[in-house]
Amino acid sequence: MFLGAARRRLALLVAAAALQALALPAAYLLLAAPGAHPAASTQAARAIDNRGHLYVLDGWGGVHPVGNAAPLATSASWPHRDEAQSLALFPDGSGGYVMDANGGIHAVGAAPQILSGAYWDGLNFARAIVMAPWSSAREPAGWVMTAYGQLYAFGGAPEVGGYTYWPGTDSARGAVILPTSTRHAAKGYVLDAIGGIHPFGGPPTIKGNDMWPGMDMARGIAVVPAAHRVEGYTLDGYGGIHPFGGAPAVTGSPYWQGQDLADSIVMWTLAPPSSPGGWVLDRHGSVYAFGSAPALTPSATWPAWDIARGFSGGGGSFERRYVDPEIISDGWGTYYNQRDSRWGAQLVGASKETLWQIGCLISDLAMVYTHFGFGNVTPATIAAHPSWFGLAGNIYNSALNIPGHTTIMNWQPTWSWIAAQLSAGHPVIVGMNLPTGGTHFVTLTGPNGANDYWTSDPWEQNAHHVTFSGDWVTRGPVYEAIAFI
Repeated sequence: MFLGAARRRLALLVAAAALQALALPAAYLLLAAPGAHPAASTQAARAIDNRGHLYVLDGWGGVHPVGNAAPLATSASWPHRDEAQSLALFPDGSGGYVMDANGGIHAVGAAPQILSGAYWDGLNFARAIVMAPWSSAREPAGWVMTAYGQLYAFGGAPEVGGYTYWPGTDSARGAVILPTSTRHAAKGYVLDAIGGIHPFGGPPTIKGNDMWPGMDMARGIAVVPAAHRVEGYTLDGYGGIHPFGGAPAVTGSPYWQGQDLADSIVMWTLAPPSSPGGWVLDRHGSVYAFGSAPALTPSATWPAWDIARGFSGGGGSFERRYVDPEIISDGWGTYYNQRDSRWGAQLVGASKETLWQIGCLISDLAMVYTHFGFGNVTPATIAAHPSWFGLAGNIYNSALNIPGHTTIMNWQPTWSWIAAQLSAGHPVIVGMNLPTGGTHFVTLTGPNGANDYWTSDPWEQNAHHVTFSGDWVTRGPVYEAIAFI
């Protein structure tokens, strides 16, 4: 007998391998969207000093002031889910919208609640939201960008024409709308994962910009607000800031070689034209000034969390494949995450599957081992036993035999049976069918009142002794339980 491999993948519409072998130039499609109009000659409104209107979005939907920015009210939150993806504000900073992973938009500050241009229920498909240069609480216009690079208008913004997109691949990483765009025609650029900058609406073609063929490296794009020509910067995942269009080189931001820590970039709107500057956000929420921009202090940071999801006006973000090492232990045992960078890329047995892909049950088992005093056992040590796994990564029942303890498998567990095991001090691993498809295993560490469990989830970040109830994406109907006595 054997248990099927427990799979839990990032909720993307493209296989993980697609990002490792990007061949974007061959996949480009140019579309002319209906309804596009020639650019008008009107000028964008004069920029305000965004130094006083800078905010950081977290994945749970929180909007946090940076520097002396005033707090803004929010209309949505996801306490147990990394769901918020991007934040964009009106040019006057009075309000805007948080975009969730499905493409839904949620009012912030003075913004009225409106519908987004498109919505993909249950899919992590939306990547960024950008507001129109003329947008305001009275005229809340903008665009939602998909993982493929499509741009969907909302609030009366014009449809975008002549853009590049990549059907079937999670390739788009950012978008920027030029300040010369009008209510009749928008122009700007979409940034792809390898650093390509693709125009839409008729702006100049960008040439000679830094790119990383075959690597998912680009993280953000920003243009210099006061420049007389189109120039700006792209941000790579290590923190490198790369000029394009003749922009001068800038310094000041840290560089994290080999670490995907840089999250997004935004320019200072009132920087001198000859000396641009701005800020870089890392995935922990820290803010770093570069060029001529002044240093600003964020009101919240999250050390060891990949949860910062972008600046206001600085694009969007997405969850990393591998998370920072999570070193959490208490009297119950040690918490392990299958996506931990110490072992997430390790193969399971002799299979071609990695721990980040199918390692939830393996990580749960390692947690139970530590509960019984086997402190040297980790997901990596279990995955290194080839005799415990099939060639597809399925785990054999022999792997579930912890020395000195009895394993009980229940294929039709009731809530009361699980609660009785936990009340007796026995850890229980449960397998669930997820509403989004696939399965996932978590460790139940004890009862939480009469109708809930304390849970250690090997997929969610730092999910040590969290509640089983709530709006977790990793919860679903339990179809099996494994108790250890």
